[in-house]
Amino acid sequence: MKSLAFVRLLHRQGIEQSLLPEPLSFTSVLTFHDAVELFLIVAAEHLGAVVKDKDGFIKRFFEGLYPNNFPGGVELQGQYGIKRLTELRNGFKHTAGFPGPNAIADAKADTAHFFEENTPRVFALAFDDLDLAEVVQHGQTRAHLKRAAQLDSEGDRLEAMGTLAIAFEQLMTDQVNDAVAPRGLSAYSFGRQLPRHGLRADQVHATLYQPDHAGRRGAPPRAAETLAKEYTHTRDVTRALQEGMRLMVLGVDYHQYQRFTQLTPAVGYTYGNPDTPKFSVEPEYAPDQEEFEFCRQFVIMVALRLTEINARAVPPSWR
Repeated sequence: MKSLAFVRLLHRQGIEQSLLPEPLSFTSVLTFHDAVELFLIVAAEHLGAVVKDKDGFIKRFFEGLYPNNFPGGVELQGQYGIKRLTELRNGFKHTAGFPGPNAIADAKADTAHFFEENTPRVFALAFDDLDLAEVVQHGQTRAHLKRAAQLDSEGDRLEAMGTLAIAFEQLMTDQVNDAVAPRGLSAYSFGRQLPRHGLRADQVHATLYQPDHAGRRGAPPRAAETLAKEYTHTRDVTRALQEGMRLMVLGVDYHQYQRFTQLTPAVGYTYGNPDTPKFSVEPEYAPDQEEFEFCRQFVIMVALRLTEINARAVPPSWR
């Protein structure tokens, strides 16, 4: 399942690359081909087929997995589409033959058709049922992702989207907090987390306003109100900058993050009951299936990114 989930991850990456402007979209044909080749390798291992490395790509797998060659073989579909993809990939990789937009569109369609047709034939699973959460190493995040998918399948999309919001929040909190770092903060913290809902400007004003204080003589008119507004504005800007810096240094796409926050509910907790989250949304809140899949994919990509960062981290020798 992990191998197949990675195949689907590669396929989605290829789709995202294909939507980029030229020449950035060119690399999609390489990713599409890698996803197909990995799928065929996993299929051969799953079926117990013996394929010959000396044969060409098409013959090695499409003919090598044919039922006449061994018991339990399958007749794969989409051979001509994958042949076109292979020729496109080879021309681009080996002779610098840049693919045009029509060729990329064909490659995307041929690859999607290949996976949709052959995943059930080989693995008795629909390609869309392959769970990308399988590639997430963080156990708690993986559990949240699976729970969100279950809630969505049961028709409770609000709870599903809220569960994804919690998963992302916990990922970022774990990355910012570090028990072995000085003061418990990692290099990605940029200071302690500022409260999301601090005092309002009028509350700060009421706290500062002291009309009978002897030192108030000479203060400009409405000084407490002005200072309260300046303080709350500075606090809100600082919090936004802190959040943006954390995302930037972790390599999280800020535009995707903005869409994620727009689509997911605000998460709150009742005082004294931190294990029961409350989700707040606008009255007309109604995310569709594509928006749910985007948010789930976003959490998966962030989890993979943080795993990569942590794998490369080298702590000081004395810790």
